Amino acid sequence: MNTLPSLSYKVSGLARAPWLTFIPGIGNDASFWDAQAAALGERFRILQFDPWGHAASPAPPPGCRFEDVVRGVVQLWDALGIGRSAVAGLGFGGSVALALGLGHPDRVEQVVACCCRPRQPDDRRDFWRARRAAAGLGMAPLVEATVDRWLGADFRAAHPEVDARLRAMMRRTTLAGYQAALDAFIDMDFEDALEKIEVPVLLVAAEHDHGGGPVQAMRAMAQRIPGARLAIVPDSGHICNHEAPEALNAILAGFLGEPALAR
Repeated sequence: MNTLPSLSYKVSGLARAPWLTFIPGIGNDASFWDAQAAALGERFRILQFDPWGHAASPAPPPGCRFEDVVRGVVQLWDALGIGRSAVAGLGFGGSVALALGLGHPDRVEQVVACCCRPRQPDDRRDFWRARRAAAGLGMAPLVEATVDRWLGADFRAAHPEVDARLRAMMRRTTLAGYQAALDAFIDMDFEDALEKIEVPVLLVAAEHDHGGGPVQAMRAMAQRIPGARLAIVPDSGHICNHEAPEALNAILAGFLGEPALAR
């Protein structure tokens, strides 16, 4: 990993190929997207990074807001001389990917946004405010509560190594980094601007994401974003890049491949 004044990052993949930036979510670091980086590295130049306060990145700026998180990705691109990049994210990372496409169409080739929303419903904001308050007791209890929601019980039982890897990743998250990311997550709201997104967008939903409710939210979002496509990863919970990596890799390759390489 390399470290700039703002973020810790790593670059892999094919030199002089189109850029693909993987956006981590809350409690996720650069390693969250390793399987996808490996699968697409023969066709893209890959950028992965740790968010502020996660793994090797420094603490978040004071009063960090959603716009600051989005701006931080652009600043990383500027520091690395990346003019344009495709972006892919999941959860909060998917929301950031969409916001990058909305606010910086001159820098974004394509967007893949997985299992995400443009705004938290009021009841979910209350849920996340309670989760943030619980963070005052330390990260240890949050690791268990969070990863238990990420993976389905059957998958966890069959793949304890994935469960352990995600828990270890979240333990590398600092309390300040987690709380700042939650503040940005609660604060974000670009729902009214969805129709203004001009870059190509693929929305990816996981069939069993938190009982299936988020799939309907993704379907509704697909109706509002001009030209957006929707793909559903079957038999997967929220963290579909870990529960169904081969299926997601195929979806990514199909959407990001020829259009991005032809530009």
